[in-house]
Amino acid sequence: MIALLDTSEQHHEAVRSYLGQHLLLPVTLLAEIDYLVTKYLGDHVARAFFAGVERGDLELLGFDDTDFARANAIIARYPSVPLGIADASVMALAERYQIKRILTLDRRHFSLVKPINMEYFELLP
Repeated sequence: MIALLDTSEQHHEAVRSYLGQHLLLPVTLLAEIDYLVTKYLGDHVARAFFAGVERGDLELLGFDDTDFARANAIIARYPSVPLGIADASVMALAERYQIKRILTLDRRHFSLVKPINMEYFELLP
């Protein structure tokens, strides 16, 4: 989201090219996005982003107890990879909804984890 919102970020145009497509945003990322965007880009950018989410620019994807258990199982399966709950929650939801394409600049973590119901995640951009 930082790359999307920060016009000076090197990957901004590549990420921006996905706007207009149906994008899903796990609710588990909202607090992290709020913190990082507010810290690095300012409160006004964070508020504008969340206004867009409220408008429906991105579809929020819920996260329940089963997803939480799966995220923890992913973290446990890769003890040598410093996975946090944010990344693991995205992976768990992608598995649950069979979402192969993930828009992320975090190639390191997402390329190491093999989903249970697909061969791999396709990482965009």
